[in-house]
Amino acid sequence: MKKKSLLLIIMLSLAFFYNAKSQTLTPSVISSSGGFYSSSNASLSFTVAEMTMVQTLSSVNNFLTQGFQQPEDFAEGISENQVFSGDFIAYPNPTSGKFTLSFSGENNSEAYIKIYNLLGQVILTKTISQSVGNNSIVFDIRNNSVGIYMLEFSYINKRGEKVKSYQKINLVY
Repeated sequence: MKKKSLLLIIMLSLAFFYNAKSQTLTPSVISSSGGFYSSSNASLSFTVAEMTMVQTLSSVNNFLTQGFQQPEDFAEGISENQVFSGDFIAYPNPTSGKFTLSFSGENNSEAYIKIYNLLGQVILTKTISQSVGNNSIVFDIRNNSVGIYMLEFSYINKRGEKVKSYQKINLVY
């Protein structure tokens, strides 16, 4: 009985240590595009712009590059619905350089507009007088490079609090 118990303990211990030291590999690929082709002789699947562990084997007339490939296609993004939040709206967006900023003023005071490039550099600063009700002002940023800019709109509300809002501006030609 002792031999059987000892043998059982040894086998369970070996199984535990074998499983504890085993490795699992979960492949993942960051890819921008890809596809799959299949015929009666062979099949081919590929990804474009993948980041993975890759090995290339070659012979006189053949090359084989192998790596891991993502089994499913998924993407995440942020929708850019143009919704007037009550603070301001810039239109048209995307713009060729001239756009209108419309906002509803809470009181007769100053509003401050800054436009930043993606490096965080201020490319335009403007102080405007806002009145109660609808206000609009036209901006021209055609002298800047094509790209994405951030518009910062700030003002002091009725309670004396500084309010800041942001909108992405797409400059295209």
